[in-house]
Amino acid sequence: MSSFNSDLFFGILIGLIAYILLYIGKGIQKYAIEAFKVNKTIKSKHSGVWIFGTVLTALFVFIQWIPLTVFHTPTYLIAPLEGVGLVSLLVFSFIVLKEKITKLELVGVTLIITGTILINLVVTDPVELLLTDFQLSPFLIALGVLVLPTIVFCIFAYRRTAKFKGVILGFTAGSFMAFQTLSKRISDINELALIFTFVMFAFATITLALTQYAFTMARANVVVPSFSSASIIVTITLGTLVINESIKPIQIAGLCCIIFGIIVMNLLQKEKKKQESENQNISLPITE
Repeated sequence: MSSFNSDLFFGILIGLIAYILLYIGKGIQKYAIEAFKVNKTIKSKHSGVWIFGTVLTALFVFIQWIPLTVFHTPTYLIAPLEGVGLVSLLVFSFIVLKEKITKLELVGVTLIITGTILINLVVTDPVELLLTDFQLSPFLIALGVLVLPTIVFCIFAYRRTAKFKGVILGFTAGSFMAFQTLSKRISDINELALIFTFVMFAFATITLALTQYAFTMARANVVVPSFSSASIIVTITLGTLVINESIKPIQIAGLCCIIFGIIVMNLLQKEKKKQESENQNISLPITE
């Protein structure tokens, strides 16, 4: 067995770059929006900053595609890297937005980094997917199980508290993000590449719309952990059911560390609630 797998290395590296760009883009968008609030007018300088942030988030769609297809990296190695993206946003907010880093956030960062290391301890050989690896029935069943409750949840959540809305809508948007990631991986199959390219963009559009709606209904510190956790968990579950990927026990432990770290970094925060409540109606676009 080779001690160094270049495809795996570059797949993970490019996956990291994709998620870091995504979350730095969000941070730049937030920076521009805060400037809009202070000046009460939309200036070309601030508009340019927001557009730049939006371009970075849009690049994620295409950069994340590279490790999943060109380097044939399994979804269970790519999806958890979203936690590292959240860490990069925390660092950006500390350096640029001058936001304090709390003790809970440091605990969350430690858990995310530990989980990421655990997931990558198991040597995985990237393999190009074949048509025989794809299971249509589980894909359609999983999609049906997601879509029907989504309609019910969105209606049900409308009259509920902001926190409940944020959890439900964030989890739903994150689940569609998982289908987006899975579709990119399936496009690695030559016979399905074209159709799942269109399927991926459909899921990306739905993800964007649901995420924007979620941010108008609840605070970001409620939506983000729900979104990220669902994105990671559902992606790995779909990879197992639909394209026969398998995950080892130590990787499951790493996954649990990342999910808990995301929750600690966001949902359990108390010190920033006042600041978050002031910005409750601010939407930070997520372009997946």
